[in-house]
Amino acid sequence: MKIAMIQMEVDSGQKDRNIRHAFQLLEQAVPNSDVLVLPELWTIGYDFHNLDKNATRLGDSLISGLSSFANYHHVTLEAGTLPVEVNGKISNMGIVFGPNGEIQAQYSKRHLFYGYEESKLMVPGNSLMNTEINGVKTGMAVCYEFYFPRMWRKMAKSGVTLVLAPASWPAVHIPQWEVLTRARAIENGICVCAVNMAGEYHGLKLGGHSLFIDPTGKVEAEAGDGEEILYGEYDEIRYRDLGKQLAVIRL
Repeated sequence: MKIAMIQMEVDSGQKDRNIRHAFQLLEQAVPNSDVLVLPELWTIGYDFHNLDKNATRLGDSLISGLSSFANYHHVTLEAGTLPVEVNGKISNMGIVFGPNGEIQAQYSKRHLFYGYEESKLMVPGNSLMNTEINGVKTGMAVCYEFYFPRMWRKMAKSGVTLVLAPASWPAVHIPQWEVLTRARAIENGICVCAVNMAGEYHGLKLGGHSLFIDPTGKVEAEAGDGEEILYGEYDEIRYRDLGKQLAVIRL
């Protein structure tokens, strides 16, 4: 299963521009992929100004466009995360569109970042994700959640062997990114597909360096710090039971 990891540059607060650019990158990546993954909050660039205005609603034109893309190309699309408003409350939500264009899974970030406005303006999720993508049990975590190993262990114990992890991780903290992403893979015997943002937000450089990591912690693919489409290969025969073989997970 080939996974396209869209490490895009985002213009903060420029929602329409970011959406057009994301679809351009998706079109470039789709001929070589079965699954496509976008970064965290790519429509707004981690800019929480005018959040109510810039939030996405389930069923709006963006959701319809993402659904149509997945259906037309018959691929699975994990749309990074979006600021999604439901019943007057906004969450940092990842949405998985299946090859038929239907929403097959959703995940709202449970551990919101307290160093910025995210935790003040958004509500946390309360459940983990476990969905099958091409027969592979797949979970999701978002950015800051690499610091919370218990949720990763719960996913692994539920049978998840691949975690998609969209992020907006700054360049200054890339040393932590490199350690934590590999640690979560190693200690749980799972593949980690970590898709970071590139570019700059109000003078803060985003880190890039998206990673596809195998269950032993080996980095199978790594991007640079600029905009890039990176491809990772999930080998079901090699990876499916490796966590149990390594005796790190006992189901």
